[in-house]
Amino acid sequence: MKKKGFTLIELMITIAVFSVFSMYLYQVFFSQIRESFSFNNNINVQYNANKALNMLTDEIRNYSFTNLIFQGSSSIGVTQVSSNGKVLIDLNSSTSNPDIYYNSLSKSLSDNNGNQCFNINSIQLVKGTSNDENELILIVVSASKGKTQITSSTAVNIKR
Repeated sequence: MKKKGFTLIELMITIAVFSVFSMYLYQVFFSQIRESFSFNNNINVQYNANKALNMLTDEIRNYSFTNLIFQGSSSIGVTQVSSNGKVLIDLNSSTSNPDIYYNSLSKSLSDNNGNQCFNINSIQLVKGTSNDENELILIVVSASKGKTQITSSTAVNIKR
């Protein structure tokens, strides 16, 4: 007599092998999902840091032909940039209507056109101190979200 079908042992071995393989695929799939979210988070933080840097450099370059006034102290750097009595950049949130405004509580940088950058931890504007550097401004923007931390910097020539 010929037997057709599988024995109970064969079925149990097949199910065990399939279960081990399924658990491996499950772990790989969800680790890739987590990695994808982390990658998107990195892109978002980098985008906001670069956007903030571009907003600041564009504003300074647009008014670099005028007499820019830099207010602040040597310990904390420049906190306000103004031209002809108009505040262009305010990093202390101390004026009512600047072109660019940094809110340290919400960690956001906004301009008067409605553009906003989020997760900005700090902004530093440092004016050159020597004769060779007095026409340069170093801008450093630090942004973070979760474990991701990004720092971008550039220098702007304000030669008149």
